[in-house]
Formats: sequence, C-alpha cells, structure tokens
Amino acid sequence: MELTIQRDDLLRGLQKSQSVAERRSSMPVLSNVLLEAKDQQLHLTATNLEVSFTGSHQAEIVKEGAVTIQARKFYEIVKELPFPEIRIIEKENQWVNISSGTAEYNLVGLPADDFPQIVQYEKDVAWVEMDAHLLKEMIDKTIFAVSTEETRYNLSGIYFEKMESEDPIGLRLVATDGHRLSLIEKPLPEVAKFGFEKGIIIPRKGMQELSRLLEEGEMVEVAFHENTAIFRIGESTLIMRLIDGDFPDYNTVIPKDCKRILEVDRSKFMEMLKRMSIISTDRYRGIRCKIRQENMEIISNNPEIGDAREEIPVTYQGEEMSIAFNPRYFMESLAVMQSKVISARMIDDSSACIISGEEDEGFFSVVMPMRL
Repeated sequence: MELTIQRDDLLRGLQKSQSVAERRSSMPVLSNVLLEAKDQQLHLTATNLEVSFTGSHQAEIVKEGAVTIQARKFYEIVKELPFPEIRIIEKENQWVNISSGTAEYNLVGLPADDFPQIVQYEKDVAWVEMDAHLLKEMIDKTIFAVSTEETRYNLSGIYFEKMESEDPIGLRLVATDGHRLSLIEKPLPEVAKFGFEKGIIIPRKGMQELSRLLEEGEMVEVAFHENTAIFRIGESTLIMRLIDGDFPDYNTVIPKDCKRILEVDRSKFMEMLKRMSIISTDRYRGIRCKIRQENMEIISNNPEIGDAREEIPVTYQGEEMSIAFNPRYFMESLAVMQSKVISARMIDDSSACIISGEEDEGFFSVVMPMRL
C-alpha cells in the first residue's frame, strides 16, 4: 500500500474512527483502525464489535493494499504533522511509514485479515431521510438517562418506538436507568418506512458517536437491517448492533393526575441546585425541597461536611409539601432544555416528578424521589 492524502481529510476521518476503536481490549486489533487503499480512496474502518464506523476520503493511490494500525497514536501523529499532505507506505511485516515534510514515523501494524468483519447490509436496504438536527436533539434529550450499569443490559441504550397509531405519526425516544426517565416524541411521517415493528434499543455508545456525526450535515439517512441500525451522512457510516432485550413498560412510572404543579425559572433553579450540591458526596447526595405557595427552600445536609440552604421564588398550586431528590438528575434534565420557565408536576411527596417546559415541545423527564 502506498498513497498520498490531504492531512485535513485524514484528520476528520481519524477523529471519528479513533473514538469508536477500543482503548483497552483483550483483542489488540480492536484498538486499531483499518486502512484500505483502493479506487483512489482511503477507506477507514473502526469497530468495538458493537459499533462500527466507516469513512472514505479521496487520495492519490500509488499501490492498493490494506493494513491496521493503532488508532489513537495514528490520530495524535496526524494531528501534529506540519504539512498539508501526508504520505503513507506499508512496508514488510505490516510496518507503516507515515511522513509529512521532514517528519517521519514508522508504526507497528497488524494484518488486515485479523480485523473483524463489519456487518454487511444489502445495497437495496430501505433508507429513510431525516433532519439531522432533529435527530440530534432527540438523542441529546434522552441519552443522559441511559443506565451505565452493565447488569442492566436492556436499559443500556435508547429505545426507539414508532407512533403509527397516533395523529400525527411520529417517532418516540425513551431512556431510563430506573431512577429517572427521559422521553421525547416528534412528528415524523417517515417512521412508517422504518424496518422494525416493535420498539428497538440502540446502545449508548452508538448514540454518542451518532450525536457527534449529526453535527456535520443537514440530513441523515437511516436504515434498519436485521439486528442492526445504520446511519449515513456523506461518506461516513455508523453501523450499530441492536441490544437484544425487552425495554420495560415505561408508562407505569409516569405519574398521572398530578395536581401539585410548581413553576420556576430554569436558569436560576439550575444555579441554585449547583450551589446546593457542592457539599454532596456519593454517600450523601440528596437534597430536600420544602415547597410553599410563593417560594421553595432547598436544604442540603452532609454529616461529613456540613449543610446548606437557599430559597428561590416559585409559582405553586397545591398543598405545602416536602420532598427529596438527587439534584444531579434534575440538573441533567434542565441542562438539555430551552424553556425559560419549567414546570414540575407531582401527585404527593412519595411520587415521581414530571419536568417539562413549553419551549421543549414533545419532551419531558421523570425523576423518582429519594428517602432521606
């Protein structure tokens, strides 16, 4: 393999591929990026067996070939090279020479045959075009609630669900870790063409990579083939293996008939929560909210450090009450919202709280209370 490629083109591809490649793995080749030079293009591929990225970039190919090299180090080298053109030559025993101007590196590679086969999909798979900014908003407003516990495998992704029976037809995304839930739905007639019937779960890692990729274009092509989801923007493609499991019935944790309604300035409430959570630790992380007609007092108490309290003006309908929450769950929900004023609806002091706002159409989150 021998080729010349523009540094900026290669750098863009490596930024995406190195974030997909495994940093630490029992399979060393998963830390590598596959370089394939053919048809006057350099094809980059990275995978962690759950999520795969492929990208293609124009290059001047002198000799076709394929090899894998360490993704992170390759990215760091290309990032620092001083000249706009980079020359890549595969030598004996999978050694790879990388040069730009007077700078030159020789990296140890691994055979391309050792690289895992990426899931192949039919060329005639049914593609659906979506607004990239809309899909990014939906991912960003749910991904923070995905469970990070390995034992809760069916909660470790975002649940995609078609709403074909509703008017208008739309797409709903849901995520939960058992302590809080985030849900967003948007009108999208195209969902009728999606290649799945019941809901599917797409892994958190894949959604993180997709959120970054969606920043690069106005539209994204989406397809579902067997047990994979495929997202394509330009020459970049993400392929994700779906999580094999049943998502829980999330409707059972959404409180109904909430008659206690609190409204508060979102920015001021967030700032207050940050101040009150300064003295919290993993062991003492709850805050108590004393809600009255015109104000809410928040008390944070940590026997190992001390305590703090602060009041904020609110508009409240309902009986005075005291309820405890994990402030981080509130802050992460508020951080993805745009509404100036948010609404918190509750049944009583032992029920979950629904957070929503008028300018965040189709979105709400649910936070379970704590016992202090």
